[in-house]
Amino acid sequence: MRLIIAEKPSLARAIAEALPASAKRQEGAIICGDTTVTWCLGHLLEQAPPEAYDPADKQWRLDRLPIVPGTWKLAPRAKARGQLAVIRKLIKQAKEVVHAGDPDREGQLLVQEVIEHLKYRGPVMRLLISDLNRPAVSRALAKLRSNQEFQPLFQAAQARSRADWLYGINLTRAWTLTG
Repeated sequence: MRLIIAEKPSLARAIAEALPASAKRQEGAIICGDTTVTWCLGHLLEQAPPEAYDPADKQWRLDRLPIVPGTWKLAPRAKARGQLAVIRKLIKQAKEVVHAGDPDREGQLLVQEVIEHLKYRGPVMRLLISDLNRPAVSRALAKLRSNQEFQPLFQAAQARSRADWLYGINLTRAWTLTG
C-alpha cells in the first residue's frame, strides 16, 4: 500500500479526488485502491516539556538553567492523539510513504516529524501541491520527488523549532524567577 500523508484534511480530500480509483472514507483516512490518503491536523507533535528530559526541571529554579536537551524529544499533542494513532496503524502497512506537507519549511517539518516519530524506514517521496484544483493535483502526483531533496528545508525548520523552545523555556523561566 502507498500511504500519502497530507498536512491537512482539505489537502487530503483534493489528493483523493485526483487519484484514479474511487474513494472510500474511513476514520482518519480515505482509501483509493492501493493508495490510502491520511492527514495531520496541524502539528500532531510538539517539543517535549523540560520535565520529559529531567523530572527535576518540572520545578522552576535558576540553578537549573539553562535547560539544553542532549537528545531532543517530541510528544503527541493531546488533541491529536487519535489521528496520530490512525497514521501509526496505516504506516505499519505502507510499502511507500508520500509526504504531502505544504511546500514550505513548516509543511516539511510537520509531516516529516510524524514519519520519523513513527520510525518509518521505507522509501519516502515528496508531493508538492500549491493549488488544490484537480488538474494541478494530478500534475503534482505525476511529479513525485525524493523526500531526501528536502532535508535542508526540514533541518532549517527543526533548528527554528528547537531555538524557539530553548529561548522560550529558558528566558521565560529566568525572567519570571528574577522578576
